Amino acid sequence: MSYGVVAWKVGNVRVERLHADGARSTPGPWAQGRLALTTLHLSFVPSHNDSGVDPMTLALSDIVAVEISSGRLHRVVSFRTAHVVVHTRVPGGAAFARRVEQSVAAAHKRLRGSSTRPETPQPQGPLVYPPDP
Repeated sequence: MSYGVVAWKVGNVRVERLHADGARSTPGPWAQGRLALTTLHLSFVPSHNDSGVDPMTLALSDIVAVEISSGRLHRVVSFRTAHVVVHTRVPGGAAFARRVEQSVAAAHKRLRGSSTRPETPQPQGPLVYPPDP
């Protein structure tokens, strides 16, 4: 569950599926809607039901790369996971990309921190005490 919106943008999104062999599918149509960045997720809700893009939520810990293309008016910011690439056209794309990168880095840091906690060593076999001198 996500708590609190960190940033949001109104823009266009299209989704490109990635196949297991690394090949890309043909990107879908551009759909207008709202992107919301929370501390845990990046969500998209389209403005129209018939836009060709379904509402989606990406966990920030699943995002492996944030890419930004060159452009003058609206740069295309792409969010890559293991299975999809989500392309977005939003005003202020460079700043939004930086904010998402910071949130993704924090999510990955939290994930590493929770999975690398040192475990309490368990005794192996019976306890053996040294002999008294």
